[in-house]
Amino acid sequence: MYHSKILSMVLGLSLALVGFAQAEDVADANLAVIKKELKKMLGGEEPDSVTKTPFESLYEVVVGTDVVYISADAKYLFYGNLIDRKNQLDLTRQTKEKLAVKMNGTRKKALASADASKAISYKAKDEKTVLTIFTDIDCPYCAKIHKEVPELNKQGITVNYLMFPRAGVGSSSFKKAVSAWCAEDQKSALTKAKERQAIPDKTCDNPVEAQYKLGQKLGVTGTPALITASGELIPGYVPAAKLAAKLLADSNQK
Repeated sequence: MYHSKILSMVLGLSLALVGFAQAEDVADANLAVIKKELKKMLGGEEPDSVTKTPFESLYEVVVGTDVVYISADAKYLFYGNLIDRKNQLDLTRQTKEKLAVKMNGTRKKALASADASKAISYKAKDEKTVLTIFTDIDCPYCAKIHKEVPELNKQGITVNYLMFPRAGVGSSSFKKAVSAWCAEDQKSALTKAKERQAIPDKTCDNPVEAQYKLGQKLGVTGTPALITASGELIPGYVPAAKLAAKLLADSNQK
């Protein structure tokens, strides 16, 4: 009697483990298919992560700071927020918040290890914090925020410029960035170029391409791209008064 019960339990457990193993095998097979297809879509690169969601046959894909979803057979891809109605949770938002925290740390570390001498720096006399700006010579809003750098300096904010010619390596904006960086007076040349004044064409051993690639790696997609001392990315133009208030408040919280 007891033997038959024990045997039934063992057999039941064995069948459950077989079922679990089969489910794992299917999941592994799905992941293999998905990763293979995504690699094709990403031009040979691999996504940062692919994980199964609570929704059956749906996987979450993370590429940089982007979150998308793909079906188990890799035939369907969609971009949007996945909501857990039962628990009232925005699963996509949760993932993005985790990515943002991680990316802030990555940016902070990358900028801390970057060669500060390669930036065109407008230093504050009484420095309280540092703002890094990825800039494009031909960007109107970059020119607008540049006019407010003196006010940021007065507030104790040092501004370090890194080049991000949006049109890419070899473009007209790229060449202007090189000319500004190679000028004897970098700050004067940068200001003139942003004011649409002609500056002498110059070439030298320069970091413009490396800075452009660094920006891409850190999630910069447009200019101006403002990166705080904590690594937070603020896209686009922000008025000096509002920007200074935020940066100084963040600095005081450390």
